[in-house]
Amino acid sequence: MLIYPATFEKDGKYFLVSFPDIPEAMTQGETMEEAYDMALEVLELALEDKTELPKPSSVESVQTSFPDTTVALISIDLTANRRK
Repeated sequence: MLIYPATFEKDGKYFLVSFPDIPEAMTQGETMEEAYDMALEVLELALEDKTELPKPSSVESVQTSFPDTTVALISIDLTANRRK
């Protein structure tokens, strides 16, 4: 199981999601629930071909670096996803 912090930021009509430890993993959703679901998907896509995974930052350090966002932990199981 992998767990990475993600930032959620309201920008007009959308919630923007990014992963500070994985800059290429960005997405959005019209609702917080949709943004969370999209975050799961983009995290899986960004990590599926990596052989060396980035070390996750702490929630505290991400919240300090991005004080105007909501920080949530996103977890995926790459092993289970790779078996599919």
